[in-house]
Amino acid sequence: MAHLARTISVLWLLFITTMVPCFGSDLAVSPETSVAIQNLLEDQENLTVHCKAGDHDVGVHTLKPGENFSYHLRPNITGNTIFNCSFAWNHGICRRFDIYEHDEDNMFTNIKWQIYRDGPFI
Repeated sequence: MAHLARTISVLWLLFITTMVPCFGSDLAVSPETSVAIQNLLEDQENLTVHCKAGDHDVGVHTLKPGENFSYHLRPNITGNTIFNCSFAWNHGICRRFDIYEHDEDNMFTNIKWQIYRDGPFI
C-alpha cells in the first residue's frame, strides 16, 4: 500500500512539473485583484451594492454619492472566476453586472468601476 501511495505521489509530481510550463499561469496561483466601486449616480442617490462569486460574498454596502468601497479577490485555479454585483437605488431599481470575469479581466490587478444610472463603466 505504501508503494502505491509513493507511486501516485511521484506521478502527480511529474504531472504538475510537466503541465504547469505548458499552461503557464492558468495552473499557477493567480495574482490578487483589487476591485473598487464608486457611486456616481446622477441624482445624488445612495447606491446599495452586493458583490459575490460562488461562496465568496463581500457583503452588502450602501454608498453615499461619490463614495466608494473596494475589495480584493483571487481568481480560482481553474480560471473560471466570475464576480458579479447587484446595484440598487431609487426605491427598488436593481441591476446585476459581472464585475470581474477571469477570461477577460485576468491581466488586470486593479479595476475601478464607476456606477451611473446607465450601468457600470471602467
